[in-house]
Amino acid sequence: MDRSFYTGAVGAIAHQERLNIIANNIANVNTNGYKRKPATFSECIYSNLNAIAQEPTDYIAGAGVHVEKTDVDFTPGHLATTGKEYDYMIMENGFFAVQNPVTQEITYTRNGNFMTSLQADADGRFYLQTANGKRVLDANQNPIIVGMLQGGTGSQQMISGQELVEQIGIYTFPSTNGMESVRGTEFVPVEKNGQPIAVPGDRRTLQHKVLEMSNVNLGDEITKMIEAQRCYQYALKMVQTSDEVETTINGLRS
Repeated sequence: MDRSFYTGAVGAIAHQERLNIIANNIANVNTNGYKRKPATFSECIYSNLNAIAQEPTDYIAGAGVHVEKTDVDFTPGHLATTGKEYDYMIMENGFFAVQNPVTQEITYTRNGNFMTSLQADADGRFYLQTANGKRVLDANQNPIIVGMLQGGTGSQQMISGQELVEQIGIYTFPSTNGMESVRGTEFVPVEKNGQPIAVPGDRRTLQHKVLEMSNVNLGDEITKMIEAQRCYQYALKMVQTSDEVETTINGLRS
């Protein structure tokens, strides 16, 4: 009875985690550049029944499942026209590179919702940046400048978003499998992804005044949520039934 009890409990925990992952996908259905994250399950170890260790038998039992990892689905999202001067969408594979001006950490994103810095930096320059203040990089990993203070009293006219198309860097990797998701729509490469390959944007690969929407399909996610809820309920029912059988057996012994 202990086996069925704990197998059910492990299953309930796994499907609770799956529900959390699905809920996060649904919460980001309207987040620009968000990539759906499906859960990957693995079976727990199997063991032989009615046999000594290492002896093969036709009777085996598993110990449930667990969520092994969360993958990232890099399927492109739909195009949405915004008309905003510093919005961009990569039409092919690739990422924008953005850099934290404090830590110098570089991350990669498909979210091209950019803007100009609200005030000049200490060097008197205005930069193209993300909503959270990270600077957008060109193909040489240099921050993109959109304006500069003149005589310390004001700023020159900002460079237009169309002019910046050929400055913005687009970065690809030999493999995107296993890239680590950080802070919503940003990613950092791991060793197996290889080194980033950078090319300047052009009017074919980089569209201006449009954004890539989330690739989450709400209907699919709701279907998966219902499925995960049912599995969760069945796993708890297995725990309850195992407990009831154990209680009955203990009652017969007394």
